[in-house]
Amino acid sequence: MTINWFELTAAIITLLSIWLGTRQNIWYYPTGIVALVMYTWIYYQARLYAESVLQIVCLGLMIYGWYEWLHGGEHKEELPVSKTPGWAWVAGIIVGMAGSAIVIWVQLNYTDNPSPYVDSSLFVWSLVAQWMTARKWLENWILWILVNTVSVPLYVTRELGITAALYVGLWLLAILGYVKWRRSLAASAS
Repeated sequence: MTINWFELTAAIITLLSIWLGTRQNIWYYPTGIVALVMYTWIYYQARLYAESVLQIVCLGLMIYGWYEWLHGGEHKEELPVSKTPGWAWVAGIIVGMAGSAIVIWVQLNYTDNPSPYVDSSLFVWSLVAQWMTARKWLENWILWILVNTVSVPLYVTRELGITAALYVGLWLLAILGYVKWRRSLAASAS
């Protein structure tokens, strides 16, 4: 088996970034941006077009989140962890379902993607999760657990073994992130 060093490097940077995110460390953003750029190429080469575009769109969300984490609090201070408001759940579900349907249609009609349903759904639900992360809503981690669970078999079928292993690690980090952020929320409430 030949090791894809570029994919391995991208996976390591991604793990570092998400680990930093579980700790609410602002370095989550610059490391995440590097990983996004690298994975844009990896997914494109694997014909996972929605995943590739996702990296580009998430770049914008990462820049937004970077600002929000630093200055999005009540008085332009650091943004604290909070629960996802009801309106955001409704908006997220509507965007997730409608967006998935639209992207699936586009991929079925305009690409040679061998996994258009899963790839398209992961694209849209990852955007919803990244938006929730940028707002420091605790439940972003629950959505990431679901996204990571579905991602692993997709990457295995596309022969991205390192990335599939990465997403097992991201699944574990999402659980850790949820626990740590829940503690942070409880500490700020007391």
